[in-house]
Amino acid sequence: MSTLQINLSEPLQQFVAGRIAELGFDRADQYFEQLLEVERKKRLEEYYYEKCLEGLASGSGTRITDENREAYWNGIKEGIMRRLEERRKKESVQ
Repeated sequence: MSTLQINLSEPLQQFVAGRIAELGFDRADQYFEQLLEVERKKRLEEYYYEKCLEGLASGSGTRITDENREAYWNGIKEGIMRRLEERRKKESVQ
């Protein structure tokens, strides 16, 4: 774990101290860690929401049946493998 030092104005220090006491934390880092975790989860939720909207806007879906299931998943696997290979090539050039 790494250390991060922050400077707060006196009113903010008092606010943080009050929140630590209200929430039952022992230390300020626990309070800030909780704040950051809430923010991280919010950003992930927003990211996945946007990705879902993109998917919905991309056109009609593909109906998966017993007849096309294997070909469908093989196509997805090939696309993923192709993108991984492109990423590896790009990273090796840098």
